[in-house]
Amino acid sequence: MIFLKIVFFNHSIISGGIEKCLETLSSYIYKDYEIEIVYTNDTIVNPDVVNILTKYAKVYKVEDDMHITCDICVWCYLYFDYPKLKNIIQADKYIAWVHSMPRILPDCRLDDKNFVNDCSEFVCVSEAVKNHLNISKPGIVIHNIINSNIEQMAEGVNPFKTDNLKLVVVSRISKGKGFDRLLKLCDSLNKKVPYELKVVGNGRKTEDIVKGWFKDYSNVEFVGYLDNPYNYVKNADYLIQLSDDESWCNSITEAKALRTPVVVTNFESSKEQIKDSYNGIVVPLENANYDEVVDKMVALKDTLKNNMQDFKYCNEVEKWLEILK
Repeated sequence: MIFLKIVFFNHSIISGGIEKCLETLSSYIYKDYEIEIVYTNDTIVNPDVVNILTKYAKVYKVEDDMHITCDICVWCYLYFDYPKLKNIIQADKYIAWVHSMPRILPDCRLDDKNFVNDCSEFVCVSEAVKNHLNISKPGIVIHNIINSNIEQMAEGVNPFKTDNLKLVVVSRISKGKGFDRLLKLCDSLNKKVPYELKVVGNGRKTEDIVKGWFKDYSNVEFVGYLDNPYNYVKNADYLIQLSDDESWCNSITEAKALRTPVVVTNFESSKEQIKDSYNGIVVPLENANYDEVVDKMVALKDTLKNNMQDFKYCNEVEKWLEILK
């Protein structure tokens, strides 16, 4: 049997959303395709993430003298020297996978008419992203896929030590991920209710700064990066996601699949994932009253958890298979 060869291009290999998308999509399709994941920047490569991706794909850095041929090239990153990389990666078909809001991606390849014309599809991770695409071709919405065995992966020892309100953040520790808002939430929690907060993830330049903000908060623990954070999510009363913006938040879908309600800011795509006071609590991006947020968290905890029991995750891998022909 002859497999189609797919090359996914990214800038680097870090513990971010694009890498998680590459991991989960590859885990569904690697038995039917020859997959290569290539990148250009090796200064911030996370070896743990590379090890995960190599279960499904050949992973390597693109060099200037390379000549890569494939059936399909998927551009996962939209800031790069397009003429140069197109000359290196020669494909029968090019696809753009748009992970971020185009309105916050100025001067990216979406402004390049040649790039737009050369790509046969523009896969958008949410309706919000599609609505802001603003190019001459329509977008296709395919929501990010999560691990098929997430419930089995979530089994294990409960990492929470008390019966207090149990909270978890699964996020890169960086600007825009809402740790300034998390600090305000913790101030209100400290006044109102006993709690435990676990932060799963790491960062780069800002990690030590953010940790310093919480050094006097004895109820907050920075766990670090985990390949499998799902027992934290499953055993939490809430996943906290207070980002400035998210094109499509994987951790919210994962929390829903594990029947855990979410506290989320009202960035544009959040309404596609969370209904306020039904499967989570939606917080204003600006001027939120976190005392009121905590009151809602306590009052609605059991109701939201009960509402989550009806959630059934349906992945959209069939949509990917349709365009990867």
